[in-house]
Amino acid sequence: MAAGDFHARPFDEGTLTKLQIFELYAREWLPVFLASVPPLRAEVHLFDFFAGPGMDASGQLGSPLRLLTQLKAYQNLSGWAHVRIHAHFFDASKGKIKELVTNIDDHNLRLPAVNLDVRPLEFHDALQDCAPLLASTCAAKLVFIDQCGVDQVTPEVFLQLVKSPTCDFLFFISSSTLHRFRDHPAIKQKITRPEDSYHVHRAVLNFYRGHLPRGSAYYLAPFSIRKGANVYGLIFGSAHPKGMDKFLQVAWKTDETNGEANYDINRENIQRGEMLLDLPELHPTKLTAFERELEDSLRAGRFANELDVVRICFSHGVKREHAKPVLAKLKREKVIDTDFSVPQIKLSEKPRPIRMLL
Repeated sequence: MAAGDFHARPFDEGTLTKLQIFELYAREWLPVFLASVPPLRAEVHLFDFFAGPGMDASGQLGSPLRLLTQLKAYQNLSGWAHVRIHAHFFDASKGKIKELVTNIDDHNLRLPAVNLDVRPLEFHDALQDCAPLLASTCAAKLVFIDQCGVDQVTPEVFLQLVKSPTCDFLFFISSSTLHRFRDHPAIKQKITRPEDSYHVHRAVLNFYRGHLPRGSAYYLAPFSIRKGANVYGLIFGSAHPKGMDKFLQVAWKTDETNGEANYDINRENIQRGEMLLDLPELHPTKLTAFERELEDSLRAGRFANELDVVRICFSHGVKREHAKPVLAKLKREKVIDTDFSVPQIKLSEKPRPIRMLL
């Protein structure tokens, strides 16, 4: 669909999935910076660089109105009055920006304590204009880049986002970008059928991981979205383990099988809501690989505490709760002993140890 007529028709299922993921993550992210007194950061900046008019042809809310709706729901949080909140909405189309302003007012979303920055700007102009804000150490930032058609998130832009302090981001990857990865010789030889997107999905994530600074502890996670015959993608990024934790909660809520797609990306033909027998050979491949590596690492004594377990969860793209069965099994077998059944992220406290019994 061309960028120009994207909002002139109802959003399809894939677009709604993408918007729901962004909205659900914003719902989890906002209270972190609006609930406490004193606040963690003096300012909160929300960026939507391809905001559009805020609605589709049928009245479904787009990303900027969904974001403001989430903000509106948190006005009574303790930290609300102690944080300066800014929402930055940009679009290259002056007409869409004009519509967006009207739609914000029509939905009573011009919130008194929220400073609105709504301007018609091309992506790179808007990004350059916001560079000082993105680099600020005094502000928490949430960035949404829903690029259409031309790919705007170059390695340079990606690194700018990664290096921005207290900044979580989600950006959309077009179908054309995924096709370029599909045509790479190293990926092409692994594709066994035309609709196979398994290796392409992971190649894109590894491409961006390859641009992270050496030794970086940055967290990235993908989510693939099928829209008709095409496959698109989202990449999430955060420097903080709690950001990754919240995104994985959202991803697994959206995809109960693998936490990474709105279709059967691993070709396992397991439909949402189907029961899985408690047999390892019938578990989804992703969880099986995770459980095996976790168990092997624990038996070998490679993990000292719960944060080590959290890290392996995140590297496999699974929730912390997915470690529970393996931990319980090894406790029953008297291999390890712990004071936790699910590892927690409490960076202000000493992580609880894993004690080897064998």
